[in-house]
Amino acid sequence: MKHSFGASALLLALTGFMVFFTACASDGGPKDSTMNYWDKKKGDCEDVLKSPHAYDLSRVAYCTKMWETYRYVDNISTKDRSRYAVAFSMVSYNSSDPYDRGIADAALTRVCIPRHPMDADGQIREEIPETLDCNTQMTDISIAGQAVASANRFEPRKRTVQVGEVSDAEFKASNVAYKKATEQRKKKAYGKAVTLYKEALVHNPYNVSAKYDLACVLSLQDDEQAALYQLEELYTWDDYEAERRLEEARTSSDFDNIRDNPNFKLMTGYVRVALINGASNIGEPMIATMKKKLEARSIPIAEVGRSTRVEMQPQIWYRDGFEDYAQKIKDVIGIQKISVKAMKNSDLRDNDSGNDVLVVWGQPEASINDTVGQKPPVVQGKPVQGSSNKLDDVLQEAEQQKQTTDHAKQVGDSLTEKPF
Repeated sequence: MKHSFGASALLLALTGFMVFFTACASDGGPKDSTMNYWDKKKGDCEDVLKSPHAYDLSRVAYCTKMWETYRYVDNISTKDRSRYAVAFSMVSYNSSDPYDRGIADAALTRVCIPRHPMDADGQIREEIPETLDCNTQMTDISIAGQAVASANRFEPRKRTVQVGEVSDAEFKASNVAYKKATEQRKKKAYGKAVTLYKEALVHNPYNVSAKYDLACVLSLQDDEQAALYQLEELYTWDDYEAERRLEEARTSSDFDNIRDNPNFKLMTGYVRVALINGASNIGEPMIATMKKKLEARSIPIAEVGRSTRVEMQPQIWYRDGFEDYAQKIKDVIGIQKISVKAMKNSDLRDNDSGNDVLVVWGQPEASINDTVGQKPPVVQGKPVQGSSNKLDDVLQEAEQQKQTTDHAKQVGDSLTEKPF
């Protein structure tokens, strides 16, 4: 009897370019902090992007990719945006790689600066605009906040690798190594586990469990590049179990460190979704109901929060590139009156916490005086860890809010003068 495997050479040929990632703090769960990613991973890229003419084009292109993977652009002055745009313009004009040029154009779109002109001698002439132009999309790769996440560059290779076969002896040897690796993983001896998982894959290169668990352990070791590489290989396998494991990765706490990475999103289908209550205490039961429905359909919730203003109607807001996902969420919730709207660049600068979709609950009973909001709510949120978060947390918060409101009402009643 023979079992499945494939040629590693073919797989290497199919994985021809580098993956860039977003790191998270080690205490787990998706994070709302954005600047820490750039500060931790930028290396010398700040210097490169501010003085691009002093560096090789390849280095400027690399740092542009790092910028688009890690750097959010909130609170950057027009002068500094224009300065960074010199580097992005260099790559946009001069790179021979279409993907590099697309990333550079996406960076220009996010900083809201048109491409600077290039003189006859090849030098970029900086022209600082009087106002920012945030309405021009220079490339279909761009998505405000995380530019590489709106065009799935992995899609052409999805399920393109056919599995082969291994002998009974190799199949058995792979499983023996896999079991030993799992024992070491339980002991948190991650280094030994990695070695044994790799041994399992030597005997059976398409051992799905070994490949997936290897990615898990590498993520737990904060080796983002290696973990994403293993997931990328799984993504290319024409195998139902491999596809199921990628879906499992969306909610596995093992990948908390890389969950917000745009390439993790592309390969696993993970979308950062926030549930926002804009209807005060009376909206809490609906928030709990929506959360339960979405998680039952393997749509993890990254954040549960409250709007800083009253919302009179339910809305779903989405970043560019996530409209289909927003429509899917509407279908799962099953309430037709929910409107689905795109977030503009100005909305993202005001409300951006890394979320791709905001599901906002509102109802007229929340306030008879407020008007319907026309922009996504500014959120005061509570980070959670996907489906591991319990509804009890939401209900407990609702009860605490109710107690506070009731107490305030009692105090107010006691101080109100009654008419004679």
